[in-house]
Amino acid sequence: MQNCLGAKGILGITGGSLQIGASIFGKIGATVNRQSEAILKRLQSGRKPLLLILDEAQTLWMKDEFPAGKSGTVHHVLNAIHNGDLGKPVILLAAGLGPTTKAFESLGISRFAKRCRVELGALDKKAECAVLHDWLTEDGKAMGDTTAWIDAIAKETHGWPQHILSYVDPALDQLNANKRTMTAEGLNAVLEAGRANRSAYYKQRVEGFSIQQRRSFAKLFTNISYGGSLELEDIMISLAQDHGAEKAQDLFRRAEEKGIIDERGGRYAVPIPSMHDWLVFSYARI
Repeated sequence: MQNCLGAKGILGITGGSLQIGASIFGKIGATVNRQSEAILKRLQSGRKPLLLILDEAQTLWMKDEFPAGKSGTVHHVLNAIHNGDLGKPVILLAAGLGPTTKAFESLGISRFAKRCRVELGALDKKAECAVLHDWLTEDGKAMGDTTAWIDAIAKETHGWPQHILSYVDPALDQLNANKRTMTAEGLNAVLEAGRANRSAYYKQRVEGFSIQQRRSFAKLFTNISYGGSLELEDIMISLAQDHGAEKAQDLFRRAEEKGIIDERGGRYAVPIPSMHDWLVFSYARI
Protein backbone atom coordinates (compact mmCIF):
# COMPACT_ATOMS: atom_id res chain seq x y z
CA MET A 1 0.00 0.00 0.00
CA GLN A 2 2.79 2.40 0.84
CA ASN A 3 4.46 1.80 -2.51
CA CYS A 4 1.12 2.21 -4.30
CA LEU A 5 0.65 5.60 -2.67
CA GLY A 6 4.24 6.66 -3.25
CA ALA A 7 4.46 7.78 0.35
CA LYS A 8 6.64 5.24 2.10
CA GLY A 9 6.79 5.77 5.83
CA ILE A 10 3.80 8.12 5.95
CA LEU A 11 0.94 5.61 5.91
CA GLY A 12 0.77 2.67 8.27
CA ILE A 13 -1.82 0.52 10.05
CA THR A 14 -1.46 -1.14 13.44
CA GLY A 15 -4.43 -3.03 14.86
CA GLY A 16 -7.49 -0.90 14.30
CA SER A 17 -5.73 2.42 13.93
CA LEU A 18 -4.22 4.20 10.97
CA GLN A 19 -1.90 7.20 11.01
CA ILE A 20 -1.41 9.45 8.00
CA GLY A 21 0.75 12.52 7.61
CA ALA A 22 -1.51 15.15 6.06
CA SER A 23 1.01 15.90 3.31
CA ILE A 24 0.46 12.42 1.84
CA PHE A 25 -2.52 13.75 -0.05
CA GLY A 26 -0.47 16.35 -1.88
CA LYS A 27 2.56 14.22 -2.67
CA ILE A 28 1.29 10.95 -4.09
CA GLY A 29 1.61 10.82 -7.83
CA ALA A 30 -1.41 9.16 -9.51
CA THR A 31 -4.69 10.64 -10.74
CA VAL A 32 -7.18 11.94 -8.19
CA ASN A 33 -9.54 9.00 -8.73
CA ARG A 34 -6.79 6.39 -8.41
CA GLN A 35 -5.43 8.12 -5.30
CA SER A 36 -8.85 8.27 -3.68
CA GLU A 37 -9.75 4.70 -4.47
CA ALA A 38 -6.39 3.38 -3.24
CA ILE A 39 -6.73 5.20 0.07
CA LEU A 40 -10.40 4.28 0.50
CA LYS A 41 -9.70 0.62 -0.28
CA ARG A 42 -7.07 0.54 2.45
CA LEU A 43 -9.38 2.28 4.93
CA GLN A 44 -12.22 -0.13 4.14
CA SER A 45 -10.15 -3.27 4.63
CA GLY A 46 -10.82 -5.34 7.75
CA ARG A 47 -13.79 -5.35 10.08
CA LYS A 48 -12.46 -3.50 13.10
CA PRO A 49 -13.59 0.04 13.98
CA LEU A 50 -11.06 2.53 12.67
CA LEU A 51 -9.19 5.26 14.51
CA LEU A 52 -7.84 7.62 11.84
CA ILE A 53 -5.14 10.00 13.05
CA LEU A 54 -4.38 12.89 10.70
CA ASP A 55 -1.29 14.68 12.00
CA GLU A 56 0.08 18.04 10.83
CA ALA A 57 -3.42 18.78 9.57
CA GLN A 58 -2.61 22.44 8.98
CA THR A 59 -0.62 21.38 5.90
CA LEU A 60 -3.93 20.72 4.13
CA TRP A 61 -4.11 24.50 3.81
CA MET A 62 -0.65 24.91 2.30
CA LYS A 63 -0.88 25.86 -1.34
CA ASP A 64 2.53 24.41 -2.16
CA GLU A 65 1.49 20.97 -0.90
CA PHE A 66 -1.20 20.60 -3.58
CA PRO A 67 -0.43 20.59 -7.29
CA ALA A 68 -3.47 21.44 -9.40
CA GLY A 69 -6.39 19.13 -8.66
CA LYS A 70 -4.75 17.14 -5.86
CA SER A 71 -6.96 18.66 -3.15
CA GLY A 72 -9.81 16.69 -4.75
CA THR A 73 -8.32 13.53 -3.26
CA VAL A 74 -8.55 14.97 0.23
CA HIS A 75 -12.10 16.14 -0.32
CA HIS A 76 -13.16 12.76 -1.72
CA VAL A 77 -11.66 10.74 1.14
CA LEU A 78 -12.94 13.04 3.90
CA ASN A 79 -16.40 13.07 2.32
CA ALA A 80 -16.42 9.27 2.31
CA ILE A 81 -15.53 9.25 6.01
CA HIS A 82 -18.15 11.93 6.77
CA ASN A 83 -20.91 10.11 4.86
CA GLY A 84 -20.24 6.73 6.47
CA ASP A 85 -19.03 5.07 3.28
CA LEU A 86 -16.30 3.04 4.97
CA GLY A 87 -18.80 0.54 6.38
CA LYS A 88 -17.45 0.69 9.93
CA PRO A 89 -17.33 3.10 12.87
CA VAL A 90 -14.62 5.74 12.35
CA ILE A 91 -13.09 8.25 14.72
CA LEU A 92 -11.02 10.95 13.00
CA LEU A 93 -8.47 12.80 15.13
CA ALA A 94 -6.94 15.76 13.31
CA ALA A 95 -4.08 17.53 15.06
CA GLY A 96 -2.38 20.65 13.81
CA LEU A 97 -1.43 24.25 14.38
CA GLY A 98 -3.65 27.34 14.19
CA PRO A 99 -4.59 27.15 10.48
CA THR A 100 -6.09 23.65 10.88
CA THR A 101 -9.63 25.00 11.12
CA LYS A 102 -9.06 27.11 8.01
CA ALA A 103 -7.70 24.02 6.26
CA PHE A 104 -10.92 22.13 6.83
CA GLU A 105 -13.00 25.17 5.87
CA SER A 106 -11.11 25.33 2.55
CA LEU A 107 -12.27 21.75 1.92
CA GLY A 108 -15.88 22.68 2.61
CA ILE A 109 -15.93 21.33 6.16
CA SER A 110 -16.91 24.30 8.28
CA ARG A 111 -19.21 22.93 11.00
CA PHE A 112 -17.81 21.28 14.09
CA ALA A 113 -19.61 19.64 17.00
CA LYS A 114 -19.54 21.59 20.26
CA ARG A 115 -16.80 19.61 21.96
CA CYS A 116 -14.82 18.32 19.03
CA ARG A 117 -12.38 21.24 18.76
CA VAL A 118 -9.80 21.47 21.53
CA GLU A 119 -6.89 23.91 21.82
CA LEU A 120 -4.17 22.45 23.99
CA GLY A 121 -2.29 24.84 26.25
CA ALA A 122 0.18 24.67 29.10
CA LEU A 123 -0.25 22.38 32.09
CA ASP A 124 -1.26 24.07 35.33
CA LYS A 125 1.37 24.29 38.05
CA LYS A 126 0.15 21.28 40.02
CA ALA A 127 0.00 19.03 36.96
CA GLU A 128 3.40 20.21 35.74
CA CYS A 129 5.04 19.45 39.08
CA ALA A 130 3.37 16.03 39.16
CA VAL A 131 4.74 15.23 35.69
CA LEU A 132 8.25 16.33 36.68
CA HIS A 133 8.06 14.32 39.92
CA ASP A 134 7.04 11.17 38.06
CA TRP A 135 9.81 11.59 35.51
CA LEU A 136 12.51 12.17 38.10
CA THR A 137 11.41 9.38 40.45
CA GLU A 138 10.02 6.77 38.06
CA ASP A 139 12.35 7.15 35.07
CA GLY A 140 15.31 8.78 36.80
CA LYS A 141 15.10 6.78 40.07
CA ALA A 142 16.15 9.97 41.88
CA MET A 143 17.34 9.57 45.47
CA GLY A 144 16.16 12.07 48.06
CA ASP A 145 13.83 15.07 47.98
CA THR A 146 13.06 16.19 44.41
CA THR A 147 11.43 19.51 45.42
CA ALA A 148 14.38 21.79 44.60
CA TRP A 149 14.84 20.30 41.14
CA ILE A 150 11.11 20.36 40.38
CA ASP A 151 10.71 23.98 41.48
CA ALA A 152 13.76 25.17 39.53
CA ILE A 153 12.76 23.39 36.32
CA ALA A 154 9.10 24.46 36.58
CA LYS A 155 10.16 28.12 36.76
CA GLU A 156 11.59 27.75 33.27
CA THR A 157 9.17 25.36 31.57
CA HIS A 158 5.95 27.30 32.27
CA GLY A 159 3.86 24.15 31.89
CA TRP A 160 4.61 23.66 28.19
CA PRO A 161 5.11 19.95 27.37
CA GLN A 162 7.85 20.65 24.81
CA HIS A 163 9.76 22.67 27.40
CA ILE A 164 9.37 19.97 30.02
CA LEU A 165 10.92 17.49 27.60
CA SER A 166 13.76 19.95 26.93
CA TYR A 167 14.73 19.80 30.61
CA VAL A 168 13.76 16.25 31.48
CA ASP A 169 16.24 14.57 29.13
CA PRO A 170 19.25 16.43 30.64
CA ALA A 171 17.87 15.71 34.13
CA LEU A 172 17.76 11.98 33.45
CA ASP A 173 21.29 12.11 32.02
CA GLN A 174 22.54 13.88 35.16
CA LEU A 175 20.85 11.42 37.46
CA ASN A 176 22.36 8.52 35.55
CA ALA A 177 25.84 10.08 35.62
CA ASN A 178 25.62 10.88 39.37
CA LYS A 179 24.26 7.50 40.50
CA ARG A 180 20.71 8.91 41.06
CA THR A 181 21.95 11.64 43.41
CA MET A 182 20.61 15.19 43.00
CA THR A 183 23.24 17.88 43.53
CA ALA A 184 23.28 21.65 43.12
CA GLU A 185 25.95 21.33 40.44
CA GLY A 186 23.86 18.75 38.63
CA LEU A 187 20.81 21.01 38.70
CA ASN A 188 22.80 23.91 37.22
CA ALA A 189 23.92 21.63 34.40
CA VAL A 190 20.31 20.53 33.82
CA LEU A 191 19.09 24.14 33.62
CA GLU A 192 21.87 25.13 31.23
CA ALA A 193 21.22 22.17 28.93
CA GLY A 194 17.45 22.69 29.12
CA ARG A 195 17.77 26.32 28.06
CA ALA A 196 19.89 25.26 25.09
CA ASN A 197 17.29 22.64 24.12
CA ARG A 198 14.48 25.17 24.48
CA SER A 199 16.30 27.66 22.24
CA ALA A 200 16.92 24.93 19.66
CA TYR A 201 13.18 24.23 19.62
CA TYR A 202 12.42 27.92 19.02
CA LYS A 203 15.04 28.10 16.27
CA GLN A 204 13.37 25.15 14.57
CA ARG A 205 10.08 27.06 14.57
CA VAL A 206 11.63 30.00 12.65
CA GLU A 207 13.58 27.91 10.12
CA GLY A 208 12.83 28.96 6.56
CA PHE A 209 12.59 32.66 7.42
CA SER A 210 15.44 35.05 6.69
CA ILE A 211 17.04 37.05 9.52
CA GLN A 212 15.26 40.17 8.23
CA GLN A 213 11.92 38.38 8.29
CA ARG A 214 12.56 37.15 11.83
CA ARG A 215 13.36 40.72 12.83
CA SER A 216 10.03 41.80 11.43
CA PHE A 217 8.18 39.24 13.56
CA ALA A 218 10.20 40.23 16.62
CA LYS A 219 9.47 43.92 16.04
CA LEU A 220 5.75 43.19 16.17
CA PHE A 221 5.99 42.03 19.77
CA THR A 222 8.79 44.24 21.11
CA ASN A 223 6.41 46.54 22.99
CA ILE A 224 3.79 43.88 23.73
CA SER A 225 3.70 42.39 27.22
CA TYR A 226 4.72 38.77 27.89
CA GLY A 227 2.12 36.58 26.18
CA GLY A 228 0.26 39.63 24.80
CA SER A 229 -1.53 39.80 21.43
CA LEU A 230 -2.11 42.08 18.44
CA GLU A 231 -4.89 42.88 16.01
CA LEU A 232 -4.47 41.33 12.55
CA GLU A 233 -4.60 44.78 10.93
CA ASP A 234 -1.63 46.00 12.99
CA ILE A 235 0.40 42.92 12.06
CA MET A 236 -0.28 43.29 8.35
CA ILE A 237 0.54 47.04 8.35
CA SER A 238 3.89 46.37 10.01
CA LEU A 239 4.81 43.47 7.71
CA ALA A 240 3.76 45.47 4.64
CA GLN A 241 5.98 48.35 5.71
CA ASP A 242 8.95 45.99 5.92
CA HIS A 243 8.30 43.74 2.91
CA GLY A 244 5.48 45.15 0.77
CA ALA A 245 1.78 44.26 0.84
CA GLU A 246 1.97 41.14 -1.37
CA LYS A 247 4.92 39.63 0.50
CA ALA A 248 3.28 40.46 3.84
CA GLN A 249 0.35 38.18 3.08
CA ASP A 250 2.68 35.27 2.31
CA LEU A 251 4.81 35.90 5.42
CA PHE A 252 1.76 35.97 7.66
CA ARG A 253 0.42 32.72 6.16
CA ARG A 254 3.75 30.97 6.62
CA ALA A 255 4.12 32.29 10.17
CA GLU A 256 0.72 30.78 11.01
CA GLU A 257 1.66 27.46 9.43
CA LYS A 258 4.94 27.30 11.38
CA GLY A 259 3.24 28.21 14.66
CA ILE A 260 5.12 31.49 15.13
CA ILE A 261 1.85 33.43 15.22
CA ASP A 262 -1.46 31.94 16.31
CA GLU A 263 -5.02 33.28 16.48
CA ARG A 264 -6.55 33.45 19.93
CA GLY A 265 -9.98 35.02 20.36
CA GLY A 266 -9.74 37.17 17.26
CA ARG A 267 -6.27 38.49 18.09
CA TYR A 268 -2.82 37.10 17.29
CA ALA A 269 0.05 36.15 19.59
CA VAL A 270 3.17 34.05 19.73
CA PRO A 271 1.47 30.87 21.02
CA ILE A 272 4.16 30.05 23.60
CA PRO A 273 4.72 33.13 25.82
CA SER A 274 8.37 32.33 26.55
CA MET A 275 8.99 32.04 22.79
CA HIS A 276 7.62 35.59 22.58
CA ASP A 277 10.46 36.72 24.87
CA TRP A 278 13.04 34.64 23.00
CA LEU A 279 11.98 36.06 19.63
CA VAL A 280 12.23 39.65 20.87
CA PHE A 281 15.54 39.08 22.68
CA SER A 282 17.11 37.22 19.73
CA TYR A 283 16.02 39.37 16.80
CA ALA A 284 14.58 42.73 17.84
CA ARG A 285 17.92 44.05 19.00
CA ILE A 286 20.18 42.90 16.17
